Amino acid sequence: MAEDSLKDTSSDTTTSDSKPAKGYAVYVLLMLAALYTVNYVDRFLVSGLLDPIKDSLDVSNTYMGFLVGPAFALFYTTLAIPIARLADRYSRVKIIATGTLVWSLFTVLSGFADTPEAFLVARIGVGIGEAAFLAPAFSLLADYYPPRRRTMAFAILNLGVYFGQMGGLIGGPAIESVAGWQAAFIALGLPGIILAGLTILTIREPMRGQLDDSDPTDLSENLDKQKQDTAIPIKTLAALLVKTRSYLMMTAGTALGGFAGYGFGYWGPTLFSRGFDLSLTEAGGRFAVSFGISGLFGALLMGFMCDRLAQRNHRWPFWLSAGGVVGSMAFMMAVCLTDNVEIATLLAFPAGLMGGGWVVALQAALQDLLPGKIRATSSSIWAFALTFAGLVGGVQFAGFMIDMFAAYPPDIAIRYALTITLLPCIPASLLIASAGYTILTDREMLKETLASETNL
Repeated sequence: MAEDSLKDTSSDTTTSDSKPAKGYAVYVLLMLAALYTVNYVDRFLVSGLLDPIKDSLDVSNTYMGFLVGPAFALFYTTLAIPIARLADRYSRVKIIATGTLVWSLFTVLSGFADTPEAFLVARIGVGIGEAAFLAPAFSLLADYYPPRRRTMAFAILNLGVYFGQMGGLIGGPAIESVAGWQAAFIALGLPGIILAGLTILTIREPMRGQLDDSDPTDLSENLDKQKQDTAIPIKTLAALLVKTRSYLMMTAGTALGGFAGYGFGYWGPTLFSRGFDLSLTEAGGRFAVSFGISGLFGALLMGFMCDRLAQRNHRWPFWLSAGGVVGSMAFMMAVCLTDNVEIATLLAFPAGLMGGGWVVALQAALQDLLPGKIRATSSSIWAFALTFAGLVGGVQFAGFMIDMFAAYPPDIAIRYALTITLLPCIPASLLIASAGYTILTDREMLKETLASETNL
């Protein structure tokens, strides 16, 4: 019965001869961006309130790294792939709406936690809910926007990351200063419940792969119906992806970049607080505005440049992404090592501008590489690498390194720890740049393999 309720109804709402209207596609994109915003509000809400939560629960920096990272990410990453498997067969809209409701309810419940164990359970619940968003949203968006417009669409989707960052880092401490950190979770968790209802009521499920560059016969409604009931075995899919060099390079590069980016991003507000002796409200505000606004423009700029330059050379998105990774690393290290808060704030703008779009380019390239039938699951494996390396690896590693430098003053300890955490950006940029050299041949290989193998 549960599977029946999620059954893909794309043939009832869209046909291969009926492409989504541009106005409605824009509405779907804005709704997904709003969902991504509330998704990230919770993540950076915890980041902006690390110290009051730590003091209230009476735990160490390492334990806070565990609560913020692995406690959330282990369940998020573990469940994301099986949920994506469902999204390759059943209604992505229903899956996204259900996940939004779950993570929003557990965000609210985080506000009622008064022990480390209770907060741990709430974080696990948030991770379970958020596992239902990213890969289904990628797959859904690819069926509303054609390849030539996808990078900008993904850039707009990723604005949710930066609006969420600013909402969590500014709104959370502002509410905490008046009513305590628990009230911040309750107040900022409620909007997601409303958005979950709007999602299920107003977003339609499109036909899979209807805008991909392929033979129109591949998009016929009858063939689509036939394929919906047959899922590719996960072992078969894994073997296919292992042979796809560009996918492997993108995934490995994303994992290393995510390790550094998540580690810095989640501990960054605490760097501003401890490193410059600022209040939580001022530290969160400075970090959110400088990195958030510049990251927002960086994402849009990346979308604009990739959609245009990729028409000249398909490797441009990979070159731009690689440059963004290593360039943002240099500026973030400078932020860590300066002892002047005004200089650190200024350095944050180019760091955010260069770091704000590197993932966007890869998200869009991934959808262009992957056929519709395996898009959600394959995207989920890529997102697994990003999130697991970032939240389980980077955030936890940064907290551990801060405790390792405990003999130093707190401001020095966090500076050294985050500088070391950023180093994996160097190999990440090399891997990402190399992915662009085989993406065209890999794309054709995937199409031909899926078309020829009857067991798929």
